[in-house]
Amino acid sequence: MQSQPAPPPTTMSSWGPLGGFTMSSGMTACAGHATLNGGMASVSDPCFTGDANVVLCTDTTAPNPVKCSPAPGYLAIAGAPGDTIAWARVR
Repeated sequence: MQSQPAPPPTTMSSWGPLGGFTMSSGMTACAGHATLNGGMASVSDPCFTGDANVVLCTDTTAPNPVKCSPAPGYLAIAGAPGDTIAWARVR
């Protein structure tokens, strides 16, 4: 049996001729999938700390629009009924 790969780093740096930056997620992965029931879903996770969180949401079923709204302790998702949404807290 092969061992599991190491988890991705939680800090990333980038440098260029005009300077650079370092970005840190500050925590382990906060990502997943949700299937919309009636066009809505809610994900409960303590990694969501407020409405200023930056989240990335993509409809993996069809090219339909999706709305993701973070709040303390959860993520509200709205879109086309039955679609599956991939989500991740970026910051």
